[in-house]
Amino acid sequence: MINILFISIIAIFLVTFVIYQANYQKYRNIETKDKTGYDTSLDVTRKYNIDSYIIEKRGNYTDNYNYNKKVIKLSSLVFHDNNAYSAAMGYFIAYQSVLDKENNSLFKIKKLFEPLYYFLIAASYIGIILLALAKLDTKYLIITLGLCLIYQLVFLKTNLDIIKRVKEEFEIDEDISNALDSLYLIDISFGVLYIRVLIDNVIELIKNR
Repeated sequence: MINILFISIIAIFLVTFVIYQANYQKYRNIETKDKTGYDTSLDVTRKYNIDSYIIEKRGNYTDNYNYNKKVIKLSSLVFHDNNAYSAAMGYFIAYQSVLDKENNSLFKIKKLFEPLYYFLIAASYIGIILLALAKLDTKYLIITLGLCLIYQLVFLKTNLDIIKRVKEEFEIDEDISNALDSLYLIDISFGVLYIRVLIDNVIELIKNR
């Protein structure tokens, strides 16, 4: 029973990652006229008169909103490229600053528990290594992964609200709209995405040696 539960949780993370990656590849190849992620983020901050910096953060999958420093961070691809994925991600990340300004209750709770979530993600990676070395009981890894999944599912509504409001408040074309729809699973994909980022960074370091 425990093994079935463990496999089920891992399967959820992997399936959502595969779906996210497929959409990522699809929409990054659809060009948008003069709409980079920087442009769409700027549209959001100007519309709501938000005093947030929009900066480029090197690497892939590094897009996030730092609510402590009020900074919108966009990966190089999202910041510079004019494709449906980049435009959608620009809206998606920047709109978190709107929820922050509005003191959205669910968003505030999500950010309050975010450090614990990142701790659990790190603990899960360590647990997977220990499990592979037969140094850890599966049930402990199920607890950490399960708590990560619960966090992501509970706050899935925040992502859906962002997508809905962007569509209502901005004139966006169909491709960007569809790309936005694909982002609601991004938090559940994060655990696997983070591993992908680590692998990419290691490869980059090896190339540059």
